[in-house]
Amino acid sequence: MSTDATVKSGKGRIDFTTGVPWKKISLFALPLMLSNLLQQLYNTVGAMIVGRGVSHVGLAAVSLAGPYLRVLTSFFMGIAMGGNVLIAQYYGSKDKAGLRRTVHSAIVLSVTVGAALTVIGIALTPTILRLTGAPDEVYPMAKTYMQILFSGIIFQMTYNMLASFLRGMGNSHTQLVILIITSIVNVILTWMFVIIFEWSVAGAAIATVISQLISVVIIFFYLQRNEWTSISLKELKLHITETKELLRIGLPTAVQQVVMSFAGMIVMGFISTFGTSTIAGYGAGSTIDMYIQMPIASLNMSVTPFAAQNIGAGKMDRVHKAAKQVVAINSVINVVISAAVLIFCKPLLRMFTDNEATIAAGIVMLSFIVPTNILSAINQPLSGVIRGSGDPLTPMANSLLMVVIVRIPVIFLLTYMFGRSLEPGAAPELLIHTDPLAVYLSQAISYLVGLGNILFVYNKGKWRKKALARIEAMQRMKAENEAGA
Repeated sequence: MSTDATVKSGKGRIDFTTGVPWKKISLFALPLMLSNLLQQLYNTVGAMIVGRGVSHVGLAAVSLAGPYLRVLTSFFMGIAMGGNVLIAQYYGSKDKAGLRRTVHSAIVLSVTVGAALTVIGIALTPTILRLTGAPDEVYPMAKTYMQILFSGIIFQMTYNMLASFLRGMGNSHTQLVILIITSIVNVILTWMFVIIFEWSVAGAAIATVISQLISVVIIFFYLQRNEWTSISLKELKLHITETKELLRIGLPTAVQQVVMSFAGMIVMGFISTFGTSTIAGYGAGSTIDMYIQMPIASLNMSVTPFAAQNIGAGKMDRVHKAAKQVVAINSVINVVISAAVLIFCKPLLRMFTDNEATIAAGIVMLSFIVPTNILSAINQPLSGVIRGSGDPLTPMANSLLMVVIVRIPVIFLLTYMFGRSLEPGAAPELLIHTDPLAVYLSQAISYLVGLGNILFVYNKGKWRKKALARIEAMQRMKAENEAGA
């Protein structure tokens, strides 16, 4: 059997360059969606163990550490997207040598950056917590939790990069299997370390690091079974061409992810000024909304390697067909789930609390936020196709437009417009902003602007010409390498 045939028929891998686009993408997206769901569920269980096994202070420490750790995680997820796109393009063009150079370059990059962030993160944790005003009673636990997780961040980054190789080659089910195994291990170890050994939040952090290490070991041995991705010590170096291309694609996506994370922190800062009930209602509503977003995110993650493989194979017509089909599927799924959430929002919110003020705030949040998801359902697949073409700057610029240029300024403007003073006749500088509608409306406005921009860019088609030029250059390089071999 030829090498190409072996690659195409590999167990668990999907060749996106043949077959009905929407069927291939859906088959690939389902394990991703289940993975996201499972990860969210085990995070919830872990938080419950800490909250009940330690105290509300322990839960606050874990919650406080979350946003800062997510900034770093989201940054490297963006870098891993560069590996995902590059692997998919080489896989689509059946360039084994280029794919192997990318694999080894990406691993060296992951380990190097992960080691650096481990040292920097452990050293800066006290400063970060003090600068952000961590309460004295929470500070010791939050410091311990963050420093332990930073000590194992190299495992998380390496796993994310290795998993991106599998997704680029059309394999999403292996990631699901690994996540099932490590989630069970994580929950059991968290329960054992926190409840039985009474290691407090340190136990939860240690359990997470161990499960991340196990995930790296499993995926490493899985990759070793394939001659295209097997890791060789002799090849472990930063291959200049592939490293530059990986960073060219990955860095803008990383910046986009970080900006979105910071924007979420800013939005939460606005929400926190509206009182406890609004904060709690927003939190509960956001959790519900996240489950609506899961199918959109999973399909978006799937359309990127689909586009990359087919562009690598020179099949641009399949890319356009897939974009239309995924937008249609996304829209139908979104409308159905959103309608169900809006109809049953009150009983859903009662799963979180019986406080009527909190439930009322959650209903308001969902009533404004949920209908805007249809705009994201159209925007994200088109951005994913453009990213899969090897153009990460356009999706990054669109996100910056939506968040930095539109949403944050609109929040300031509408907050002032909707604000009201505590006392009649109070001076404008004493205005107290007590209406969160500004935050909710700003999302709708930013989503509209972002969708209009991405539709314009997609239909204009410059990204297509650039993608075809890059593929031609890759094919010339492959031919030159084969001729010189």
